[in-house]
Amino acid sequence: MAILDDVLQEEYERLSRMKSKMSEEYATLPKGYISKKNIRGNVCYYLQHREGSRVVGQYIKEEDVTDYEAKIERRRSLKKTISDIELQMKKIERAVK
Repeated sequence: MAILDDVLQEEYERLSRMKSKMSEEYATLPKGYISKKNIRGNVCYYLQHREGSRVVGQYIKEEDVTDYEAKIERRRSLKKTISDIELQMKKIERAVK
């Protein structure tokens, strides 16, 4: 049984390191979504996110839109992966008890 406990402990530590690194990257990526607005016949892009009950927008240059879209998608992907890792960690915690 000690071998199984060691394997589970190693897996838990590996998952913990992965979660830590992914959380650091997640914190650096922009949150929110990109909205496209037509102002006086010109198309403008804004990165919008919620702060409390307010929606805050930040102007984005047209050439930077694809970069922001990729970063936002990466943030969503990391959020899902982090939640999956947390579920796996909880399973290991229950198995070890």
